[in-house]
Amino acid sequence: MDGPVAEAPPNPEAALIERLIAGDEAAHRSFYRTHAADVHRLARRFVHSDAEADEVVQEVFLSAFKAIDRFRGGSKLRTWLYRITVNRALKRQRWWSRRREVGSEPLDHRAQRAPGPEVRAADREALAIVRRCLDALDDRKRTVLVLHELEGLDTKEIAAVLDCPRSTVLTRLSRARAELVKSARALGVALPDDEGEPR
Repeated sequence: MDGPVAEAPPNPEAALIERLIAGDEAAHRSFYRTHAADVHRLARRFVHSDAEADEVVQEVFLSAFKAIDRFRGGSKLRTWLYRITVNRALKRQRWWSRRREVGSEPLDHRAQRAPGPEVRAADREALAIVRRCLDALDDRKRTVLVLHELEGLDTKEIAAVLDCPRSTVLTRLSRARAELVKSARALGVALPDDEGEPR
């Protein structure tokens, strides 16, 4: 005799999603407060100033609020927001890259402003080189490297953010690491070339 059919666990975000779709202003504020810092940090990985990251944040939440009624719950809200953020930040970064003159803008404003002795100056120079090498990767490789190494997402989460198979993420991550190590070493910065199996 068959037992009772187990019900699917409730989606803990379902109530919030319903409130967002209904245009609940308190829900909108709560949603923004919960995720804005993460969105800003991720955007800043791709663009070259805090001001640009601020603009990306505004674009991301405007887009999210307009599209929330089309969110189907196949992933977490955070994952969905990360997908929007990556797309918006890359679009802005490509626009900026087409218009800037090579060498006219510091690669890492925060690192170059940081005070310190000669050792820190050398560290800042190395950081700028790594940032330049990271920026030189194509968008797909750079994105998986940023999400994995800087944002701490595992490869399954990255696959959800980018809406692609995990095997694709693993391939891009491996190639991105190899290219970053090679280009950084050519510029005098030694990076480890094997960090083990990605999680």
